[in-house]
Parts: sequence; structure tokens; C-alpha cells
Amino acid sequence: MSLDTADVAQHVREILSSNNIGQRLFARHVLGLSQGTVSELLSKPKHWDKLTEKGRDSYRRMHQWIRDGGNVAALKAYAPKKGTGSGGTLRRSFFIVLYFLIRLGHILKMTHQGAARNRYGR
Repeated sequence: MSLDTADVAQHVREILSSNNIGQRLFARHVLGLSQGTVSELLSKPKHWDKLTEKGRDSYRRMHQWIRDGGNVAALKAYAPKKGTGSGGTLRRSFFIVLYFLIRLGHILKMTHQGAARNRYGR
């Protein structure tokens, strides 16, 4: 069976985009590949005849995934919810607050040193 890789890639991109599913999640749970590899497969699909068996297998899996509508819901269940999971909004917020606390400490230290210089005439 020969597949139109450009059509499969376009369809997958549309599904991922319309359902707010990241390529990393799709790559890991559907294809077992890295996000970079999947990005390449989706953005620069090669003609079927130019693919290795491994490349063809990836497009076959994508095609199967497209055909089963329940797969989108199943994949969305793996997506980390906002504020939870690794790399989520909560972690980013923590580091932003930490950065500003460090900057504030630095500013207060500099202000205190400046006031001490003025007080003691240094």
C-alpha cells in the first residue's frame, strides 16, 4: 500500500493544531520518535518511493491514527494540565518569581551600600 505522505502530514498537522496537541506529545505517544524527527516528517514529507521502511512505518502509523477518531481524545488525556506536570506553567511561574526576588535582593543590597556610603562619607 502506497500513501500520499504530503496528504498524511498535512492532515496530522491540522488535527494537532485544531486540538491544541503538541508535536512532542504526538511524537512520544503515537510514533515513539523524537519531536525533532516528527517535525521533519510533518514539514518535509518525502515521496513514498524515497522512504526507507522505517520512514514508511511512521507514515503508516500516522495514517492509522488519523483514521481512528478516538485516538485524538486518548492523546489529549496524556497532555499535562495547566499548572501541573513537568514543565508546566507552575514551574515557569516559580522561576520568574525567583528571578525577581534575586533581582530585588540585589537592588536592596546596592541601595543599602549606597546609603551606608553617604552616611559615613565614603
